[in-house]
Amino acid sequence: MTRLKLAATAALSSLALLTGCATPLAGKTPDEATRKVMLQNWQNASYNFDAQIGFDKLVFTDRDSKLAQPDIADTIDQVGRAVRVNVSGAVDAPNGRVEAIPELRFERRNLLASIKVPLQFHAQDMSLLVDPSAVDLFLPSLRKQSGKFIRAKLPAEMASQIPLKAMYQAMPKIIDDAYAQADKQAFSFQPLDAYAGEIGAHYKLRMELSRQQEQKLTLQMLDGLAKVAREQAKQPDDKSGAEAMIRLVQSLVKLDPVSGDKSRTVSDIYASRGGDLLALRQKVHVEAPEFSGDAYVNVRYSHYGKPQFVYQLSENDIVDFDKLDMPDWLKDTDKLLPGEHAEAPAAAAAAEPQAQAAQPQAKSKKKRKARRTQ
Repeated sequence: MTRLKLAATAALSSLALLTGCATPLAGKTPDEATRKVMLQNWQNASYNFDAQIGFDKLVFTDRDSKLAQPDIADTIDQVGRAVRVNVSGAVDAPNGRVEAIPELRFERRNLLASIKVPLQFHAQDMSLLVDPSAVDLFLPSLRKQSGKFIRAKLPAEMASQIPLKAMYQAMPKIIDDAYAQADKQAFSFQPLDAYAGEIGAHYKLRMELSRQQEQKLTLQMLDGLAKVAREQAKQPDDKSGAEAMIRLVQSLVKLDPVSGDKSRTVSDIYASRGGDLLALRQKVHVEAPEFSGDAYVNVRYSHYGKPQFVYQLSENDIVDFDKLDMPDWLKDTDKLLPGEHAEAPAAAAAAEPQAQAAQPQAKSKKKRKARRTQ
């Protein structure tokens, strides 16, 4: 009996161990595993990220262009390799807050130039906060607000037309539906490499898409968002609402010329045992009639569930854009916007031909009066 109990205990312990080792990605095909990681990343949108974007090669291939001349082409390639964009930040979707600190860098041997523009977006009041210290040399009035972020809010009427919460909640299904329609052959499991060991990844997935496939995925997601915006719209035919803006983006994506079959994006997706997205490393090859290039996008994710924000802003750290003392050349920019200011120039333009036509009549009347006097 004792042996039987020991055997049963051992069997239960083994079963518990095996159950504990089971992961959300276990037994899934490569495309299913990729969709699971992407969905989980969106649903658990609370993390830090660090991204690097740049070129490994940039070559102009149009022989009729001066840019293709050897010396100029080499200079362009060197400049392309020297420019890089770094973006660090934090996402806290449950509380509607996003921080991004983009940095544009130009770096060569003995030469370094960079500029940073810290940003925060607050979904509660649809406001964008910007640290303008990088450009306050050109706007002396900003130096009076040294160390403060400038806040610009979307007008309440416009903000009410953007169903941000509904679109966010709909995104998991939109993402899953779009990736479900992609070619299953585009996904694969890859052997773990040194980088996987460095970040503690247990899975490496690869997704290889042509430019046409990427464009199709993007259009499908935008179409899903547009439908949600239409369902939530108070006036479905409103051409200034969220749906209209999304449709505009769709049309711009469609206008983007789709390159040949040689343009491809290879994405390596590194995931934890629990299915969290730890890193995304992309190699993008672009081949167009005028140029070809190899770009890279590397993103590292961390602090899941506990994102760390660099800037903890209070009202004392913020000044609203409309309260700034702006220079004269910026004060007149509102006249460039459509509205009541636009009517005055139009009326003046319409009145100008009438004034010009009246001038000869006035001159002829003066001549007739002069003759009578004589």
